[in-house]
Amino acid sequence: MPTNDNFGDNTERLADDLRATAEAAAGQLAERASGAAAELADRAQNAAADLADMAKAFADKITPEDLQGTLEQVRANLDHAAQDVLAAVNEIVTALKNKAGGK
Repeated sequence: MPTNDNFGDNTERLADDLRATAEAAAGQLAERASGAAAELADRAQNAAADLADMAKAFADKITPEDLQGTLEQVRANLDHAAQDVLAAVNEIVTALKNKAGGK
């Protein structure tokens, strides 16, 4: 028949085994997490380098003529928008004059 001393010893051994197992598992998780973090950092660095290469290649393809054409198109769009705004303001002014004169 087991005694209380045997039970206490078994319980203490079990607790020590559980502690050792938990410590080993925590160590393995920490190693895996460290490895995963290093891999993610490496991937991020590679992605940043690829993005920088793509940006440089794109910048190399833009010519001053392309840039000038784009700026001219923007200016034309702004001129057109300004004309639309002036026309709308003129309509509002005309409507207000008509309303004031009609009273």
